[in-house]
Amino acid sequence: MCLWDRWLWELGFAVCHQRTDRLLSFGGRPLFVCARDTGMFVAFFGLLLALSLLRRERSAGIPSFATIALCVAGILFLAWDGLTSYLGWRESTNLLRFLSGATGGAGLAVPVSALMNREIWLEDTSRRIMGGGRDILFVSVVPLVALPLYIMRPPSLFRVAQLELLLSMLGTFWSLNLLLICLLRPRRREEALRARIALAFLLLALELAASYWAHRLLAGGGPLVPPPALFGRLP
Repeated sequence: MCLWDRWLWELGFAVCHQRTDRLLSFGGRPLFVCARDTGMFVAFFGLLLALSLLRRERSAGIPSFATIALCVAGILFLAWDGLTSYLGWRESTNLLRFLSGATGGAGLAVPVSALMNREIWLEDTSRRIMGGGRDILFVSVVPLVALPLYIMRPPSLFRVAQLELLLSMLGTFWSLNLLLICLLRPRRREEALRARIALAFLLLALELAASYWAHRLLAGGGPLVPPPALFGRLP
């Protein structure tokens, strides 16, 4: 395991159990968090980019009833898959874990995007999020890119998937920090965002460090890095 992979493995230990049978593998090379976390981070941050962070014209209104129903269904699917497998009622698969994480992440991302557009970007709440063709078009790009990559998992694209997952994980926590900052201290329209953005990054570093050391304390040590031979047998 090279230094880059080892650093990612240590980083993933801050947020994930990293059970080897729950990792998505690209030709025997595993990602650094489990399948469910992978789906959740990639879908959540992907939709956040599509609906908020990369948009010039943003919608901040409450989504339609149909959109809310789809979001709730995605979150319930995540809860059902996680809870029933945790209680031992059924055995899930990595594909189901990834898909349930993705639907749950997407279901959370839509209302969070509307809230970010209102609190951070100070957009008009009269336009419903996911209420226009542009929102739907931008959102449709996310599954078209993510699903083939993480379901088919071609070995040649391992580093691409690794980097996307890293950016999605860090971006998820950073964006939620930024939203929390703006909720606790509402932003004025004339106020620049630079200080709040920097504070969100600082909180991200502190949160990951605290979570990492708490996990080490509870687990009685650092992450267990499986031998390379085991990676070749991962699904």
